[in-house]
Amino acid sequence: MERAAENRRRITVLLGGIGVGLIITGLLVTPFRDVMSGMWTILTSPGILITDYVALANLGAALVNAGILTLMALAIAWIIDAKFTGYLIAGTFTMMGFAMFGKNPFNTFPIFVGVYIYDRVTRRENRDFLAPYLFGTTLGPLVGQMAFGFDFGIGGLVGGILLGLLGGFLLAALMGHVYSIHLGYNLYNTGTTGGFVGTVVYMVMRGFGLEVSPVFYWSTEHTGFFAVLTASLMLVLILLGVVWGASWESFRKIVHQTGKLSTDFVEVSDLSTTLVNMGLVGLLGLSYVLIVGGDLNGATMAGILTVVGFGALGKHLRNILPIMMGVYLMCIPNFWTHTAPGPLLAALFCTTLAPIAGQFGFFAGLVVGALHLPMVMHVGGLHGYMNLYNNGFAGGLLMLVIIGLVKGIHPEALDMHRPWYLVRGMSPVGGAESFAAED
Repeated sequence: MERAAENRRRITVLLGGIGVGLIITGLLVTPFRDVMSGMWTILTSPGILITDYVALANLGAALVNAGILTLMALAIAWIIDAKFTGYLIAGTFTMMGFAMFGKNPFNTFPIFVGVYIYDRVTRRENRDFLAPYLFGTTLGPLVGQMAFGFDFGIGGLVGGILLGLLGGFLLAALMGHVYSIHLGYNLYNTGTTGGFVGTVVYMVMRGFGLEVSPVFYWSTEHTGFFAVLTASLMLVLILLGVVWGASWESFRKIVHQTGKLSTDFVEVSDLSTTLVNMGLVGLLGLSYVLIVGGDLNGATMAGILTVVGFGALGKHLRNILPIMMGVYLMCIPNFWTHTAPGPLLAALFCTTLAPIAGQFGFFAGLVVGALHLPMVMHVGGLHGYMNLYNNGFAGGLLMLVIIGLVKGIHPEALDMHRPWYLVRGMSPVGGAESFAAED
């Protein structure tokens, strides 16, 4: 109990400090009036892929929006009395990143309410729904597109809110079932769920003649700023971890996990060492973008911050590097360029498949990373570009085939009845693989 209380205090200070810091930074880099007008632009935009809020509005508004959603995520955790572990960290950093890439207070709030309604209907503990609350906001563009994308006026606004309620309800209901498709080898479980829900909704829309086309807002002028901001944040995480007592022994526990859902590193190891791991994987993501010559903007920051967040929930250097290398190698035949938006984002978000490399090795990671790229480049149209976790959807579809194949040929490799660590003789990962298993 003492450790849990300390984690609650430290995580609150960390996430609250980052949220406030983002708001202050946004107000410093952009005039207040421009920030306010930019926030209105963000709130009234459909937010479908690819909508970089830095390009759509301005730098300050994107940062302020990120700070607000960070504080909203933290507030939800306190309101529902959730556990302050790796789930909260991963969900909050994902919210923070996507607040520059499609999420805002308006298009996320109806989803929160939809999850709450499901909670009341099923009479389950509200605190157990942290993952649906935070990660379920992947369907924010569903709200925004209906509210503002079809010029339906007040009717569209009401329709968007109702779709958000429905989306949140369905996501909370379906996440556990979708988990059974990939068995935890796709970390972005809600991305897969959101892809299926988004596809059904979009097919119904098309049945009524409502078509959705992708958009392209992609800023290129703030790479230097975001590089400094991201590197500074990663160094703060690492230094905090060291000051709070990170140890090499605890770090070894982290890097010897497969990362399969739900491997909560705060419970496997400790918060301090988890922060060090988060900083390291974040520096790897940042380095990849800079080495290939890509742009740092709202979209790529979403990718990097999601990697950082899942540095508390399954990702570490050993299991994400092979996946990223697979995407990199797939671009070499020149079907896609490394710096194009799709492959650049795929190289970051492909780390959803980190557990494959963690359990089956480096070469397996290369293969699934390479296969992931063509998948993610072509599935967005299925859900009308309204599922922000498009890589999670692609990863889930890929695992549907690969895990099914492994089960059919060599089921012992997955050991369906016992956790993998009992088979391999390693220490438990902690945390139940429940319906709440994310993103």
